[in-house]
Amino acid sequence: MNTRLSATLVGEAGQADAEKRARGCSRPVRLVGSTTLVDWDTGEVRPVYSSSSELDGTTYVRCGNRRAAVCPSCSREYKGDAWHVLMCGLAGGKGIPASVAEHPCTFATLTAPSFGAVHGLRAKGPCRARRDHPVCPHGRPAWCNRRHTDDDSLLGQPLCVECYDYLAHVVWQWHAPELWRRFCIALQRSLAARCGLSVQQFRERCKISYSKVVEFQARGVIHVHVPIRLDGPAGPDGPGPGLSLSTTDLEAAVRDTAGKVVLESEPLPDGVVYRLRWGAQVDTRTITDTADQQTRSPHAAHPRQVAAYLAKYLTKATEDFGLPQRVFSAAHAASAGASLHAVRLIQTAQHLAEHGGDAYTRLLAHLASLGYRGHPITKSRAYSVTFGQIRRAKRLHRSRPAGLDPGADVRELLDLDDDLPDGFERLSTWAFAGLGYLDLATAAAAVEAAVRARSR
Repeated sequence: MNTRLSATLVGEAGQADAEKRARGCSRPVRLVGSTTLVDWDTGEVRPVYSSSSELDGTTYVRCGNRRAAVCPSCSREYKGDAWHVLMCGLAGGKGIPASVAEHPCTFATLTAPSFGAVHGLRAKGPCRARRDHPVCPHGRPAWCNRRHTDDDSLLGQPLCVECYDYLAHVVWQWHAPELWRRFCIALQRSLAARCGLSVQQFRERCKISYSKVVEFQARGVIHVHVPIRLDGPAGPDGPGPGLSLSTTDLEAAVRDTAGKVVLESEPLPDGVVYRLRWGAQVDTRTITDTADQQTRSPHAAHPRQVAAYLAKYLTKATEDFGLPQRVFSAAHAASAGASLHAVRLIQTAQHLAEHGGDAYTRLLAHLASLGYRGHPITKSRAYSVTFGQIRRAKRLHRSRPAGLDPGADVRELLDLDDDLPDGFERLSTWAFAGLGYLDLATAAAAVEAAVRARSR
């Protein structure tokens, strides 16, 4: 056979084998090394796995990126894991009892305040219809008669860039995690006051459990979706709180608290201090299994509907603004094709990081998220199962499918190291070899080298 043709066939075989082992990951991590079991008393060594046993001598590990724009395969898996984390806290499963659905629970949405007029979608009528056609102080139209669509590039763009308060936008976004922390503290105090209890007495009888998911609006600022549940002292495994609190009380406390929480920012070099608060739009919907799954009601939501909605947004970040996964400057964002609004936000964040003092220096590490420094999803300790527990269960299922009970409590599953023979320890030695799949020529060379190594 022709040598070039033979090398091509070998390379194609190596690529196909690598993609199968990485289960379709777009950019897997390449590792070389081995895992063995060692009895340090007797010196016995039992091989478990080595990358040299693979066709090309390389082990491929999935990248695990949650962003659909980066890796559709890993994003789809992350979305499924997130759905289980959210769903188990709303309706039970994976060891969480179904009785958790009887606890008072609401789906709350907290938004950011306005920093200036922007183009948006309207359920009825044009964007910002005005018969008198007013203009802003800079002479630009303060109205818009267009009916925007979901893919309209004007969505989220300011009507006047000089009227829009970009600095306040970035400062609010930077402090949003702290604003959420203060909201949680104030919500607990509000519920305790409604029961006529001190905070300590309330904490002994009721736990506030939640799972917070962050979504970027078209104007480049986050808003927070959060299922909030009231539990008894035993959390999701026990009955609801032994207090006269209903879902209606919880929703009233959420709305009241969101309107009262205020956070003062660190002073800027010119002495300006921003008083930061949540926006006026606060939405609450009761989570109940009697709600219609097919329609969006302003008053109630089905657990599956909530979990699917939140899991979908977890696979997105700021790619809708044309931003890459990493941004180093406003010029870099502009060269990558980012929207003018996003570039101006990054430019403001960059200037604030360089001239705003020590409190804002770390903004440079969060330019790709437009100044938001929090996680896409967080949860209270007792809300549900964790991502780690779900992934541990999947690892155990892949290693011994018949040995895992489908109804097992994933919070109590033992990891692989807990099944080691007596006296043995797991010893792993792995080294990073690169990212992504090898091209045909390199894959062919890797396969040939691995074959030669095995023959030796």
